Amino acid sequence: MTTELAHYMEEYLQHLALRGRKPSTLKRYRYDLLDFCNWVRTTRADKLPLDQKEVSAAELELFFAELLEERRYHTRTIRRIHSVLRQVARYEASLGRSHLRPVLELEPPNLTELPLNEEEWLSAKEKKRLLHTLSSEHGLSAQQLETFPFYRERNQLIVVLMLKYGLSLREVHHLSIRDVKFETNDILVRYEEPLRRITLDDGDKQLAYRYFQTIPEPVRPCYHSADPFFVAFDFKRKTFHWSYDDDQPKRMTIIAIQKMLRIEVKRAGLRKGISAQTLRNTFILEQFRQGVTGDELISRIGYTSPLSLKRYLQTVEEMPQKQKEAASEG
Repeated sequence: MTTELAHYMEEYLQHLALRGRKPSTLKRYRYDLLDFCNWVRTTRADKLPLDQKEVSAAELELFFAELLEERRYHTRTIRRIHSVLRQVARYEASLGRSHLRPVLELEPPNLTELPLNEEEWLSAKEKKRLLHTLSSEHGLSAQQLETFPFYRERNQLIVVLMLKYGLSLREVHHLSIRDVKFETNDILVRYEEPLRRITLDDGDKQLAYRYFQTIPEPVRPCYHSADPFFVAFDFKRKTFHWSYDDDQPKRMTIIAIQKMLRIEVKRAGLRKGISAQTLRNTFILEQFRQGVTGDELISRIGYTSPLSLKRYLQTVEEMPQKQKEAASEG
């Protein structure tokens, strides 16, 4: 982990020090800002420093989603981090700069634990439509049709892992070929401790193997290695990417996975705002509706505390019976 802040963040802390802010406050601000800087550095595909490229709204949304859903920070902690970033953004704006401008338009999470609203999960019809579109040529241009057979199964599998098995965006991104056991239909999820194992049904195992086989041998991940399982696709050269820096296939970035999902959602004619978290929410709610207990679900999705499931339980309990039945159809 680097100990360097973006230059403009360091400048802001110096500004606060000159105004007499307490060392303990500055220390806490520095910790939060360093965490954000490190997260951006490891997430960006282009690896550009924060000083050279404005933080995007998509990056900010992903960061706060990770704090909430992956790290499971308390809402008060997330609001504090949001406040620190917003203060830096306001300081920047006062100097006519915009490195963190989008955070000014991003609202912090509500302190009250509320049930999910209907836009935070897929209905049975939406789920069916998305899965159907992923395998179809609907809405593709002639140019897109040329490359679609290469990455069709990859995109399908990414969505299936989130929607049918509850993997998070980070977990999907982190998968390596050594984690995929074709001979036993298993996938090992190693992103966070404890390691957990999910078992694919035969159809999804075949989908995973078909995707693997679409990757040309020269750039295909090597069995039992740390090579990434989900490989980036080069649309200009019409083949999968190879990373010469890492001497292995190029891992598909988190931002690229998000972009792919937005494109597929649009192609399916579904509403805006459907994200990886929407798919995982759908999986969790379906598990509860099917009678899976909280303890079982915690082990399946890698949560560490029943409190993480509180919103989902509230949602199912408050969902009208007709809506529960409709959501379970298909």
